[in-house]
Amino acid sequence: MENITKYTIPFKGLKDGKHEFNFDVDHEFFKNFQTEDVYEAEAKVKIAFEKKTLVTTLAFDLKGKLKTACDRCLEELSLDVEGENFLYLKFGEEHEELAEDVIVLAESDNEINVAQYIYELFSLSLPLSFVHPEDEDGNSTCNEEMIQKLNDLSVNEEEKIDPRWNDLRKLIDNN
Repeated sequence: MENITKYTIPFKGLKDGKHEFNFDVDHEFFKNFQTEDVYEAEAKVKIAFEKKTLVTTLAFDLKGKLKTACDRCLEELSLDVEGENFLYLKFGEEHEELAEDVIVLAESDNEINVAQYIYELFSLSLPLSFVHPEDEDGNSTCNEEMIQKLNDLSVNEEEKIDPRWNDLRKLIDNN
């Protein structure tokens, strides 16, 4: 976790007004958060930090690329990842999270680590499935050979079903 200290914004001593912070996100960044597959990604995060007396606003703007395997054909796929989010900081007696986007920091705090918020923004900006996009004619750009193998192995409803399964199918249909 020593790698995430560079994602810290020191706000004590900053004058009221707008400030900008830029962070790079890469493969090493995701090692701090994921126990399974680590994202192969490169992204830039710009944080517009607006310090005010009562509430400080952090506006996150993420742009990057993710390399992963296509869920359909398993070939390498490069996806654009973009996302925006806001985080609001207030000051109080002790640190607490009032909502997912509102945090109370202790008066004694003089910095905030934004690594977790960057990770969450990146994760929430990903599509539900990783598949190659369709071309301008609406055809898949996946590996045709792999798609053909999948089609060859898929079950065809018209093929003759082993009659022993018919009794089980009757049980399912009755429920």
